[in-house]
Amino acid sequence: MTDTRIHTVDQLLEVLDRVVATSGRGDRSDASAAEYWSGLLTTPGHPLATQLPDEPLVDWEQRGLLGDLEGARVLDVGCGGARNTRWFAERGAIVDGIDLAKDLLDQLRPAMPGSVTLTTTDVLRDPLPDRLYDVVYDSGCFHHIAPHRRITYLQRVLPLVRPGGRFGIVTFAAERMEAPSDLDVVATGDTYGGMAFTLDDLRAIFGVFTPVELRAVQEDRDGTFAPGFLNAALFRNAVA
Repeated sequence: MTDTRIHTVDQLLEVLDRVVATSGRGDRSDASAAEYWSGLLTTPGHPLATQLPDEPLVDWEQRGLLGDLEGARVLDVGCGGARNTRWFAERGAIVDGIDLAKDLLDQLRPAMPGSVTLTTTDVLRDPLPDRLYDVVYDSGCFHHIAPHRRITYLQRVLPLVRPGGRFGIVTFAAERMEAPSDLDVVATGDTYGGMAFTLDDLRAIFGVFTPVELRAVQEDRDGTFAPGFLNAALFRNAVA
């Protein structure tokens, strides 16, 4: 964007994008961060370099809160190493996984079940799949999006949940870790490695949907990815 007087919302958002992009960490929700994420997600010993599914997913599925996954359409937002993508597919779902990490997705694609499609996508700026989903799931993407772009995320992602469908999310938990305020991020452009949300924050931000369950991730479930610094929330699109 060339220097000009700000008189539209889009111009304001683009200016704030530039503030984040020129900070020391850069904009980790932008395509420029693809190499960073590919490296992080394949670093031996890093918590995210796991093939285990998220604890809330396993729990919600066992309790019937996700609905019938056999033949269900699922969108995995910020799918990373596709561990949750694969988990959904193993339960019979048809899954679209989207992420910035092109090199990583290219490596993963040949080994994925036939019901999985992995696409390199910037969730804020690139075209999203042109369909509605029974489940839209976000594990760790949302908390790396700068505050001013949450509006964009909500406008683009939430309409993809079909009436009666579910939206699930896992984020850093503000109750159990320090994180910058939105004002800090907007003022400095530094996202500090991610923002954290209370359960009340998640209830308010995704208030267009009906809450099903909001809780801390439980650390005592074997065979799952379950760090204690995360919150989980599941919502239902109750629009008929």
